[in-house]
Amino acid sequence: MSEVNSNGVGYIDGRYCPRSELSIPISDLGFLLGDTTYDALHVHEGSFFRLDDHLERFESSMQRRGFTSVGLNREQMVDVLSECVRRSQFREAMVMMIVTRGDPSGSSKDLRTCKNRFIAWAAPYYNIVSDEQMENGLPIIVSKVQRIPPESVDPTVKNFGRLDFCDALMEAYGRGCDHAVLLNAQGEVTEGRGWNIFTYRNGELISPEAGVLEGITRRTIIELAERGNLKARTGRISEVDLKQAEEVFITSSAGGVMPVTRIDDSPVGDGSPGPVTRRLEALYWASHADPAFSTPISYEAEPA
Repeated sequence: MSEVNSNGVGYIDGRYCPRSELSIPISDLGFLLGDTTYDALHVHEGSFFRLDDHLERFESSMQRRGFTSVGLNREQMVDVLSECVRRSQFREAMVMMIVTRGDPSGSSKDLRTCKNRFIAWAAPYYNIVSDEQMENGLPIIVSKVQRIPPESVDPTVKNFGRLDFCDALMEAYGRGCDHAVLLNAQGEVTEGRGWNIFTYRNGELISPEAGVLEGITRRTIIELAERGNLKARTGRISEVDLKQAEEVFITSSAGGVMPVTRIDDSPVGDGSPGPVTRRLEALYWASHADPAFSTPISYEAEPA
């Protein structure tokens, strides 16, 4: 397969195919039990951003989930990811890699009998918020739904066990909003579906320290803030702290730094994206040119 596919190219069970044709059997315990892990990274101007960091997190997640029969080492996984991008010819892309538990032998659904399944695809790059929200800021709600506790599902292992986020989003939709942040049992801020959150107050950036995915974009922002002599750390954030912040923004590989200008019924600061948010947004995208973070992709045609 060498033709360009505008919707993206995927890989499953040792073969490449159009992304729209990817499928798993309903007997895969990744489907039946949600027993999966995944990672999502992006391609900017033809290069992966922080590829090694994503792979380290992905490999750690696989190890902690006990996925040991994928059949690909790191170099081979990189080859697959790169080939998905090359075949799609996307210079701006979101790239997914997933491991599912796989199909069990017999009727007992014994996890130990499964051969784990590796799936990957490249899709056109997308932002989780609209262009208008990137320009003017987005509203979020603080959901009444409690975040699943880390003692039950480890949030540092990327997973699709997201029914708490689904319920929170349904609540948000009912309140005329598209995004929700969840609190833990102690009433502290955690995260939203697919994003971390930051507050800026009294000259300091803070992102929740526990019960959240340790996002690569989150890490990048903390590093960039420190380089720019801006205090940044992880810590506890109460709902009151969140609503009294001078600036709030969310971070994700799908969008970078995205300003929050309204929480529930109240504006954040003066109700417009703040200067610290805008400064970090610019620094974030500029960092993509750093060779330490950038892994170029070869788009040359495959050998005849």
